[in-house]
Amino acid sequence: MKNIIQFLPEKVIQQIAAGEVIQRPSSVLRELLENAIDANAKIIDIFIKDSGKTLIQLMDDGIGMSIDDAKMSIQRHTTSKIKKNDDIFRIKTKGFRGEALASIAHISQLEIQTKNRESSVGIHLFIEEGKIKKEIPINMLKGTRISVKNIFYKLPVRRQFLRSSRIEFQHIIYEFYKIVLAHRNITYRFYHNNKIIFYFKKASLIERIKDVFINNKRKNLVPIFIKKNKILVKGFVSVPDVSTKKGDQFLWVNQRCVTHLFLHKKIIHAYDGFLKDFKTASYFIFIFLDYSLVNWNVHPTKKEVKLDEEKIIGEIIQQEIKNVLFYQYKVINKELKTYDIFSSGKSFEKSFLLNNLYDKLSNTNKANQEKIIQNKINEFDYDTNFQLTNEFYHYVSHQKKIKTLQINRKYIIFGFNNEYIILVDQHRAHQNILFEFFLRKKSFVSQQFLFPLKVKLFEEESISLNNIKNDLINFGFHLYICNEFVYLYSVPENIQKNMLVRIIQNIVTYNFIKGEKNNKKKLIHIISKSASVKYGTKLYPEKMECIIKDLFSCHNPNYTYSGDPIFFVLSKNIF
Repeated sequence: MKNIIQFLPEKVIQQIAAGEVIQRPSSVLRELLENAIDANAKIIDIFIKDSGKTLIQLMDDGIGMSIDDAKMSIQRHTTSKIKKNDDIFRIKTKGFRGEALASIAHISQLEIQTKNRESSVGIHLFIEEGKIKKEIPINMLKGTRISVKNIFYKLPVRRQFLRSSRIEFQHIIYEFYKIVLAHRNITYRFYHNNKIIFYFKKASLIERIKDVFINNKRKNLVPIFIKKNKILVKGFVSVPDVSTKKGDQFLWVNQRCVTHLFLHKKIIHAYDGFLKDFKTASYFIFIFLDYSLVNWNVHPTKKEVKLDEEKIIGEIIQQEIKNVLFYQYKVINKELKTYDIFSSGKSFEKSFLLNNLYDKLSNTNKANQEKIIQNKINEFDYDTNFQLTNEFYHYVSHQKKIKTLQINRKYIIFGFNNEYIILVDQHRAHQNILFEFFLRKKSFVSQQFLFPLKVKLFEEESISLNNIKNDLINFGFHLYICNEFVYLYSVPENIQKNMLVRIIQNIVTYNFIKGEKNNKKKLIHIISKSASVKYGTKLYPEKMECIIKDLFSCHNPNYTYSGDPIFFVLSKNIF
């Protein structure tokens, strides 16, 4: 019987190996850029045509190569960066495997023009299928020009699996961003189809971020810096805001952009309690480690990395981001963007009396009130050691008069025990009160209308409302649906009548299916959010006091149904 296992032809082996390193045009650009950086280039020019399918050309003013080195560079596993076995475990350069040019040479028409300082002339090599077809001596300045033409031209199957020009160009740009953000002491000029797209000069990290993401106008980035033993971490993270756009997330280890799932999760979960959608967070984080602690030989394209101290690194980065975010939580004139309850664990000066704040406000005009509030609150530190003790609950429920203030018609503040100031989000607090009211109450008292309220519905809205009609009636909404109208005769006692139309309009935007188990909770969530006190609503002291007492009577006064924090605590610090 004839043997069926045999050696692959050398040409097939070369193409398989090349395919591991070069997956698309962006892979070519990445490898060429890394080689230029290793060659100490200070100026790099990039020329792209047809999203890299026709031409990827890179020119640099680096150290260049001699004629013999240029010829050797296209052979597999030839490198100037690894001399002995131990060097593999202390990688300091971008390239080290000696696969880049060899792989590119097997999947394209490759031209290399190069000259080093010691050579009197340069060399121009024409390479196809990994072999030098032609070589010409040329007169040129020190440096290297590499032209990669017609990628996968001998591999039509691989070429047809390339995506559209737009998508391939996006991949090219992404690889370019990863390099220019990390190596900012180089001048880059980037041309596509003979038009200059980017021109980056030497810049700081924050300047480069703003240059790269100029359309996003990133003003919400804050720096982080950690230095511990052999670990250095620095960069920028975003402060949570109301953006719904996807954030930009980049992680570098020793200036190589990598994918590291464990560290990514640690970074992202530093935003727990601050963001609903983690995709909107942005981070640009550089980790610098002793080279012996990094193993790059875990992925063909070096996109993944193994770190010896990854758990420690993940923890310290996560804690630093939390600390940075906490520091940002200050009441500013326009808005307190994000907040949570968090700790400082420091001592407090009990001589501070919140009453002084009220006394001062009573003797000042409205224009100066906010400034006094701001200055006084700035004297405080944030605290999560604060506990909702029996003493606190007793104070809230039994205090005859709780002195309150409203900031920006958005936050209610009150003092406790002459040591703490509690800031409460009025909308979230009232939303939570209503949610627990509808969720836990067994029977409801309704307010009857003298005349029914009539609301017009579309056909699909009428069907959806019919599917939850019984639930609404159980909550105290007495209604009658007829054709394209719903007639409302009463509402629960704690819902204002002027909120009713908004509540119904919000309810019918959802497609409720009859009999679904989650209908009740979803309905309660919509009602409580629609009927709760809105931002911008002026509250009188009696109403604010009522909200505070009701909030801290809830089973969970800390967070809303959606997981948003409702209040946070400031404490006087003597240091």
